[in-house]
Amino acid sequence: MKAIVKACSLVLSLGFLLSACSEKDIPGYENDPRMFFQIPGSGNIAVRDSLMYSFPAHPKVIEADTLWFNACIMGNATPYDREIGIKINTEKTTAVEGVNFKIASKVLPANAFKVRIPIVIYKTGLKDKSVRLQLEVQDSKDFKIGYNRYNKAIFIWGDKYLKPDIWDISNYKNAFGTFSETKYAFILNACGITDLPDQADIVMLGYYNAAVRKAISEYNASHAIPLKDEFGMDIIIGPWSGVGGVG
Repeated sequence: MKAIVKACSLVLSLGFLLSACSEKDIPGYENDPRMFFQIPGSGNIAVRDSLMYSFPAHPKVIEADTLWFNACIMGNATPYDREIGIKINTEKTTAVEGVNFKIASKVLPANAFKVRIPIVIYKTGLKDKSVRLQLEVQDSKDFKIGYNRYNKAIFIWGDKYLKPDIWDISNYKNAFGTFSETKYAFILNACGITDLPDQADIVMLGYYNAAVRKAISEYNASHAIPLKDEFGMDIIIGPWSGVGGVG
């Protein structure tokens, strides 16, 4: 019986000690708020490394358009706006701020965990050429740099048909062969699209492959000279079964 009383007394004593410790007596831990960037992907690709934009693929755009990326936080939302630190990597950028582009906003709104950042890009002065912009997360009064893997966002645009950077190592080449600007323009126009689908979507690429081959056949049947690219070579696209995969 004495042993039971002693055990109960010990439990009560521990209870009093624990209850005596209030929240303010226990040091809390909060990570520093951090920021990272993401360019939304499409199809099976949730996030992409870079974004390419060809003005000729958007004939209704006369002077400027807007590209977007997400600025996301690691940490808690706050009831007030916060400043997003954005640095232009000048060594890896050819675009000129105020001439080729402007960053329209650098603010994370109150109570938000992410925000879409608009980059207005301009067409003037880019005929038959392109420019590159590499943005990187920069420490600000509100945020430190987050994931190293997602600390940059790269954009390439121009008043010409730009070759997708993964063309030669993806199903784009399997479906359409060697890249040329003329071929790419014809593909987009024949399919009524402004950008190719995710290269992993072999069903859609197979559909577009067939549509483009039909369009080339119809063009050649109605013209004395077959469809040629900018190098003077006939544009020929063979049937594709979807077999081959990336690479």
